[in-house]
Amino acid sequence: MIAGMSPMALLLNAILAALAGFLLGNLWYRHRRALDRDRARWSSLAERRGWHLVERAGGFAVIGNADQVAFHLSQGALAHGDLGVFLEARIDRSPWVVIEVFALSSPIAYTARRPGDRVRTGDDAFDARFATYASPPRRAAALCDAPLRAALEGLPRPYLMVQNGIVVLIWPWDKLPTDAQLDAALAVLRALAAHAAPAGN
Repeated sequence: MIAGMSPMALLLNAILAALAGFLLGNLWYRHRRALDRDRARWSSLAERRGWHLVERAGGFAVIGNADQVAFHLSQGALAHGDLGVFLEARIDRSPWVVIEVFALSSPIAYTARRPGDRVRTGDDAFDARFATYASPPRRAAALCDAPLRAALEGLPRPYLMVQNGIVVLIWPWDKLPTDAQLDAALAVLRALAAHAAPAGN
């Protein structure tokens, strides 16, 4: 017997230790089941779209290409506990500009960087729902052309940051992204890539 402990105290400690072990085991089992479920969902998405599944830090993502632009697509936490879909890419020979475009209702609107000056795209309906900031501002109108605006409007409350060819596109969504959302996101990349300088320039 452990010194100073009654048989009843020892029994209670043993019961508590067994209960803690059971609860931890149950949590681990539930986590593994959720992980397996997520793996199956993301694997199905990657296979359906002709992309590749990657596993990173206990989460899943896919990598693929939109024409010549490689991208990484994943899901993670946004502000205020929301979940969102993240698309990251790099467009070679992109114009030297920092531009941020986001839906005024985006959960990221409160923490947006707002580089340079706020600019208008010339599309009044778009400008009423989206904020556009750029540095230098004179390049924003050309980059925010009709194809880019239409693609952004195909996403729920999106946020777009482009910094000298590095692209981050985020939209709030707590489920697997739909094909319509994925098509719109890839259209954003293609619209931006259309402004890249031709190879060899």
